[in-house]
Amino acid sequence: MMRKIAQAALLAAVCTLTTVSVARAQTSIDVVGPDGHKAAVSLHGLERRSVTTADRAGITTIHEGVLLRDVLAKAKVPLGDELRGKALARAIVATAVDGYQVAYAIAEVDAAFNDHLVLIVDRRNGQPLLPDSGPLQIVVPQDKRPARWIRQVITLEVKQLP
Repeated sequence: MMRKIAQAALLAAVCTLTTVSVARAQTSIDVVGPDGHKAAVSLHGLERRSVTTADRAGITTIHEGVLLRDVLAKAKVPLGDELRGKALARAIVATAVDGYQVAYAIAEVDAAFNDHLVLIVDRRNGQPLLPDSGPLQIVVPQDKRPARWIRQVITLEVKQLP
């Protein structure tokens, strides 16, 4: 009986280590620009930010990651002064591993238009995201409901609307 308990404990430890290494393994995200060009954008070297949020019960959580706009800029998606005219009718569609999608207006993530933070996070409360949330998640702290906080995000696509 003790041997089975020891084996179960060892298995749990291995699973935990595997989960942590998997969560840390994704250091880039695929970005498809408005011209259809696809790039794997590394999150390394981008400025890290953290935000503290509270759920309905008042429990606070610290999310840490990089700004979505910094990822888009690194993929050479036009932002700032280049974002005018027809380019303002663009949406960023984030896709999760299960196919779930969420859209964000391009101006909503551009610092020239507002001060909103839209983060691609990889850590919660100082720990890598758990597999059911990560390895990457988009967090929009100013939203009243976290419905657009897409988990397990793998692709960002900038689409031109008609």
